[in-house]
Amino acid sequence: MATLSPHKEPLLIVEDDPVSRKILAQVAENAGFAVQACADGEEGWAVFQRERPRIVVLDWLLAGGTDGVSLCRKIRRAEGGRFVTILMVTVQDRSQDLEEALTAGVTYYMTKPVKRDFFRAWLAAARKNSEDMRALEEHEAATIHHRLELESLNAQLEQAIDRANQMAAEASRAYIEINQIFKTVAGGILLIDKQFNILRHNEAFLRMAGATAQAARSRKCYEVFPSSQCHTPECPVQKIKKGAERLENDLEMTGPDGGTVYYHVLATPFRGPAGDLIGIVEHITDVTSRVLAEKALQASECRYKELSSTDELTGLFNKRHFNQHLEMEVARARRYGHPLSLMIMDIDNFKQYNDTYGHPAGDLVLAALGKLLKKSLRLNDLACRYGGEEFVVILPETEGETALMLAERIRERFAALEFTPAEQLVVRVTLSLGVSQLKAEESGPALLQRADQNLYAAKHSGRNRTVYT
Repeated sequence: MATLSPHKEPLLIVEDDPVSRKILAQVAENAGFAVQACADGEEGWAVFQRERPRIVVLDWLLAGGTDGVSLCRKIRRAEGGRFVTILMVTVQDRSQDLEEALTAGVTYYMTKPVKRDFFRAWLAAARKNSEDMRALEEHEAATIHHRLELESLNAQLEQAIDRANQMAAEASRAYIEINQIFKTVAGGILLIDKQFNILRHNEAFLRMAGATAQAARSRKCYEVFPSSQCHTPECPVQKIKKGAERLENDLEMTGPDGGTVYYHVLATPFRGPAGDLIGIVEHITDVTSRVLAEKALQASECRYKELSSTDELTGLFNKRHFNQHLEMEVARARRYGHPLSLMIMDIDNFKQYNDTYGHPAGDLVLAALGKLLKKSLRLNDLACRYGGEEFVVILPETEGETALMLAERIRERFAALEFTPAEQLVVRVTLSLGVSQLKAEESGPALLQRADQNLYAAKHSGRNRTVYT
């Protein structure tokens, strides 16, 4: 079995359907990935263990003993597995299926059949997510290394201070060791007494505070390095005076250049020869890069959530979002006794338009309808692209007659739009619409079926009209 190319981003596909596997692999290879495609979960797990790809595409239902969800869990439990970007493709689109997949560790979730353009958009999001996860992994490793270094240096510092107090003969040597620690540690070190006076600091702390050595010697710690914890019960000096032995906090502050910086502060007691509390020792680490990596990852996840419920071409919600919200709106209408109407529409002769002028021209028509719906509807109305050239709108608290008037207004405005699919050619396109109002004890699918029947009647009675029954 061939290994993944070292010159491209590796991607593992585990899909037992040969046609889907071939399509997914072709799209991924065209997008610049080095693809390894497998037919079952056992083979996919073996490839993952050997190649360690950072992006994995899984089918839920697989031949053999390991399905996609089980393989996802195994990957997440593997070393470095929590930094892998996992896309699940499946025919299962119930909300409980989505919840099970996300609980297992799936990053993205896509229902079949998978469209090439949509899968290509997901691969772009997956590549960005993978880059963010790689940066987060590197920053976490660096943070752990730095924390261990700080703890080791803190132990050295305490040992040096203890030797200086207990062994007068080694006082000079211990003093040199302390100075060396203050100079070489990567982060800032600060010694503060119980009255908030700065007893000692290193150069790294002065750079973080944007202060001079003279200012640090003559002012309180909260004047030189003010934070949101100063003058509050969360102040490390106050908490250690009350008995705390170790405190760790992350702070968001304004840096010397005016920008936002993030620090990790580790505070421990500073005691004298007899064990009496003199003050505290603070180790301050700049973790701005780690925090920014985490924020970038959060932004990537928000983008995924947007893609999972939004149609990219029109900017409207997609069929999945519509299916999830229809029954909720039906239940709400029954609970409060409010009317609920549904509008479904289809662009007339759209296949002929595409065949004549090409799909890019057809996409402009679809986008124009999406824009028109956004401008024509209220904030609580829900417009979705249901599929192809078919759109559906949920109208809460709306009588059928009112929905009919709205449908006619949309139909007339759309019919007035002018498109130029070719040079010096102006074309107008029309809509057919079906409208229905929820009846007592009627389900969401039944309401949708009645609206669809009305759309069918509008199509077969001449198009460019609205039917409401």
